[in-house]
Amino acid sequence: MQNIFTFKIEPDEGEFHAWIPELPGCHTHGKTVAEATQNLKDAMRLYLEVELEKNIAEQALEFA
Repeated sequence: MQNIFTFKIEPDEGEFHAWIPELPGCHTHGKTVAEATQNLKDAMRLYLEVELEKNIAEQALEFA
């Protein structure tokens, strides 16, 4: 299964604020759009890793 995520990037006080609306709390920033985009890719990867770990832990508790 493949998910599609929306990257939002807006200027914010001399930098760029970046976030993914489909992933609550997944926000970052960068000095340039390119930096904000790369930072957001990294943030998304970490966010999804944590969510996967939480899901695995919840499933383990259900079987305990």
